[in-house]
Amino acid sequence: MNWLNKHLSLKADLLVTLLNGVIVIGGVFVLNGLIARIHGLDILGEFLLIKRILSAGVGILLVGMNIALPNYLSRNFEKSYGDNAFILFLIVTIPMTILLIAGILWFNIKGFYSSNFWIYVLFSLGLSAQFITYGLYRGYMNMIGANIFQLVGTAIIPIVVFTSVGTLNDGLFWIGCSVTIIMVFAFLFRNKGIHIAAINFHQCKKIIIYGLERIPSFVAQFILLAGVPIFLAQKVNFESVAYFNSSLSLVRLALLIVNPIGMVLLPRISNKIATSSVDEVNTMLNILFKTGLVLSVFGVIYCYINAPLILIFWLGAVNDIGVNILRLTILALPFYTFAGLSRSPIDAVSERGYNSLIYSLAAIVMITIIFIGKTYGCDLLETALTSFLVSHIIAGLASAYFIQRLYKTKLWNFEITRDIVGGVLIIYFINHLLSFAGISDSSQLIITTVIYLVIGVSVFKYTKSGWIADLKAIMYA
Repeated sequence: MNWLNKHLSLKADLLVTLLNGVIVIGGVFVLNGLIARIHGLDILGEFLLIKRILSAGVGILLVGMNIALPNYLSRNFEKSYGDNAFILFLIVTIPMTILLIAGILWFNIKGFYSSNFWIYVLFSLGLSAQFITYGLYRGYMNMIGANIFQLVGTAIIPIVVFTSVGTLNDGLFWIGCSVTIIMVFAFLFRNKGIHIAAINFHQCKKIIIYGLERIPSFVAQFILLAGVPIFLAQKVNFESVAYFNSSLSLVRLALLIVNPIGMVLLPRISNKIATSSVDEVNTMLNILFKTGLVLSVFGVIYCYINAPLILIFWLGAVNDIGVNILRLTILALPFYTFAGLSRSPIDAVSERGYNSLIYSLAAIVMITIIFIGKTYGCDLLETALTSFLVSHIIAGLASAYFIQRLYKTKLWNFEITRDIVGGVLIIYFINHLLSFAGISDSSQLIITTVIYLVIGVSVFKYTKSGWIADLKAIMYA
């Protein structure tokens, strides 16, 4: 199983992580559709609410170790960081998980029941174990292993479980149990066990301080990702929660296509900065940020136009409320993408918690909009969706400010504007043309998707100048 620990080139890491992202998207797409068709939209809404709240709290439960571990480990591959992180997981994360679940039940959040206390604890521990295991493999730059275990925990195990169980509680229990065991084994396998002698207060303190400076960021992200689902669950039915969480899943899953940049970059940027190769980092970021912007804008147009078809094809049901939820939520994609891609470079270049400032500001904006909406009696669903969109716009713009402040990057120019406008017009024209073909909705969605992919691959393959050529130069270096 040495191939799990293999150290690849930047090109290979990006391709492996990109491929895994596409597969994970497909897996979660199948999972949500499976639950909706077998158990109904209400159960899907309840499952996604639980998963969204608990996964949004992982960074807090790990005290930022999912970021600190790959950052420090990638600098000199010192194994003791893995030893100390595992001990912190046992003595910090597990007790904090129990306290988190107790707090959720204390506040009587709809969708959580006190009789399922230990099921929620086990499910949450599985998520935390997956994140810290991913961070370990990422720190060693073993992206094959990192991506395989991400795929197993995010898609394969949940699909297998939900095709075998009859209730949501059974599904949560078996997912939590399976993921926890597999991820702990994977961590210990890559770390070659735990050496008690390697555990020292200095490294634990270093990891904790680095993570604590980012805790406000994780708390703010918890609000940004779980705030709207919690708010909706208390005020509207689980069907609307299911539509929102599915739309949010689409935003987050779309990020998996460009997230390889961030996942692969953090350890490499830390390594480059440690060797004073700053100019190389600036050039790399300039190109890859442009790639993320272009892909995310195309994703918005594709999902906005095809929103009814996507929901029918995915969940097997659609109404006007679901379409409006998806369309308004997906508008946040470019800003969510840019903020997500900026996190790793910002964390890598500075010990200071700039991301905490970015996400705290966005969370404050979200809470303020919801408060104003409730005060003036605005529609609750529209208020929640508006707060989600505006807060992520703030996060994206603030991230752009810090990226330009910390790195020498020019994020926008005529070339990018031309390519985005041209791509949007092509997507609209192809979709409009096929709408007159008299074919079924599912066939139209599949055909247009294939056409877009063929055009995209052709442009990437045959373009010999501009940012696309620069991207290929980085990948093929």
